[in-house]
Amino acid sequence: MRDLYLGILSGKHTDPAPCPELDQLVATHLVAPDTGRPGNYVALDPLSALRDRRTELLRAAGDLIAEAQILPVQVSALAAAYQAAHSGGSSHQRGGVEILTGKAAINERLEGLINTCERELLTAQQTGPRPADLLAVSYQRDLGVLRRRAAMRTIYLPSVRTHAPTARWAQTMTEQGAQVRTGKAFGRAIVIDRQVAFVAVLDPWTGEEISKEQAAVVTDPAMVAAVAAGFERDWARAEPWDGTTEAALLPVHLGILRCLARGLDQDDAAAELNISRRTVNNRLAELRRIAGAATVAQLLYWWARREAATADV
Repeated sequence: MRDLYLGILSGKHTDPAPCPELDQLVATHLVAPDTGRPGNYVALDPLSALRDRRTELLRAAGDLIAEAQILPVQVSALAAAYQAAHSGGSSHQRGGVEILTGKAAINERLEGLINTCERELLTAQQTGPRPADLLAVSYQRDLGVLRRRAAMRTIYLPSVRTHAPTARWAQTMTEQGAQVRTGKAFGRAIVIDRQVAFVAVLDPWTGEEISKEQAAVVTDPAMVAAVAAGFERDWARAEPWDGTTEAALLPVHLGILRCLARGLDQDDAAAELNISRRTVNNRLAELRRIAGAATVAQLLYWWARREAATADV
């Protein structure tokens, strides 16, 4: 094809015979019929042909990307129906709620639905620090959500602030655009695109075998909206967290804070705790670094909020 193009360009092939190479040159806009000389061809600017072909390919790629983006939304209802049909008897329906029994059934359905998430994922993790195996699964699943440019917000209990594996997860997710907060007294829930919600089943287990974990898959629009509203309430009163690991407080830290909260000064606190004034000063400096506090008043306020947040953990 190159030789044919160069021949037309140089005028050596003034009337090339039809062939696949010639058809390809015409199709890619590298040569065109010579309107002044029927049966002959003229060479065209390759850079112009490149721009035209590039535009054509980009347009086609854009159409394919648009189709790929809406495909999960189009099939999400079918995916839910398929998963329900293949749950092996581990689910049953109650109106707009499907009850799943057993971790395997719950995780399979949850993973399938999260993989269809395209706009927003809300999760409230009420179990505190998560085991390493669950975090490993969560990394791939949640990063997939963020790569699809969906928003993601997660609430954890305050106890995760001293859990290094969960802190690393939070750092990774916030770097990719997710938002993480910690709070107390919230319900465990997952909301996917405001269309499906997972909530814990509060009814006691009534089966004959050992107690099994249960979850409810909610699809009724009004009920999903109620779960999402509960999440928004809990989110508003939770504290932002970027994954910075918070050191656990030592007994001496707590002793100093309790003395200061009672109105004792640093000398009196040292005497009561039978430690030196220098130790009190050093430990207070550590506490200020942990809390990001500039004054004792700010430190006590931080500690009071921390104690209240962890009271129900």
